[in-house]
Amino acid sequence: MSQLRQLSIVIPSYNARGLLRRTLRTLAVAAPEAEVLVVDGRSRDGSAEMVRDEFPDVRLFEFENHGFAHAVNRGLEHATRDYLLLLNSDLFATRKALEAMAARLASHRSVGAVAPVLTNEDGTRQHVFGAFYWPNFHPVRKVMRVPLLHAACLMTRREVLREVGGLDESFFLYNEEFDWCARVSRAGYRLEIVPERVVHVGGGSTPPTPELTLETQRGFLYLTSKHAPRLVTRGLRRVMQIEAVCASHLDPRPAHRAMWSKLASLTRRFATLESPFPLSGRGTGPAQPFGLAEPAAVRGEAAGEEAARDEIGRAESSERGDGPRSETLSAGSVVQLSAERARVSARRAARAASATR
Repeated sequence: MSQLRQLSIVIPSYNARGLLRRTLRTLAVAAPEAEVLVVDGRSRDGSAEMVRDEFPDVRLFEFENHGFAHAVNRGLEHATRDYLLLLNSDLFATRKALEAMAARLASHRSVGAVAPVLTNEDGTRQHVFGAFYWPNFHPVRKVMRVPLLHAACLMTRREVLREVGGLDESFFLYNEEFDWCARVSRAGYRLEIVPERVVHVGGGSTPPTPELTLETQRGFLYLTSKHAPRLVTRGLRRVMQIEAVCASHLDPRPAHRAMWSKLASLTRRFATLESPFPLSGRGTGPAQPFGLAEPAAVRGEAAGEEAARDEIGRAESSERGDGPRSETLSAGSVVQLSAERARVSARRAARAASATR
């Protein structure tokens, strides 16, 4: 029996109708026996209607948009099978890649999560996680252990999810897979890449905006506060603060100057949970256990229950305050990412200064 019969595929989506349609058509060929769940963040482009009309076998859920981690967790709560795949709405998986990932997880219980090699549509390999991430420059001809996996296409087992929890919903977009991978590694599991390749468009529903830049920086500081040594966090905070202060005066774009001013204020106050986007307030706690969901009951869940949970989560978050949550350190890969962020910050500040001359 194909292991793909035991696979649930969770696809978070927001305003990506065209790419989502292509992703679902690809899955209908690559894994027709898999359970597919689309979690739509109240898209305005007709994505939900398209899924409902064209893909009646796909389980569709609609929630307010509280970010990538929130959407993924809602899908994982509703998934009913033992193997769980997080899949971007702009990624086109192959059966060969899906079978290779599932087989690896089935035969090696020490492996907590796997991912394929990501490529661009022209076949070139995508470089992820910055210039300091060494696996980008390592040919993948066989299964390879890595410190981080990209959540664009990431497969795990239900037992791993039960042990380490879902994605941290204090991230709106970006950085959440760093945090989850750090927790999986700390639990004693391996992270691996299989040599099979899949196409990832990238940025299909996230055009660059000042708010996303602010969220990326805020999320990375929050990530570092959770997993890196205190000295690294202090250094990153200072570098980001200097970058923000300089760019708030030198960036020629008014909207970006306002964003840099907000980042300067955020880093000065160390307000790592102060996102420019509405968060769910749940952190890593699921709305319901990551057990086997009952499909009929799940399909009948009222949207009002989600709104009530959001309100409770916001109230609890407000009572807790904005202080970062302390966790056991897992510093190796985060230190590398901190160095990369410092390098990029210095380059941005220099570029902003030269633009005003």
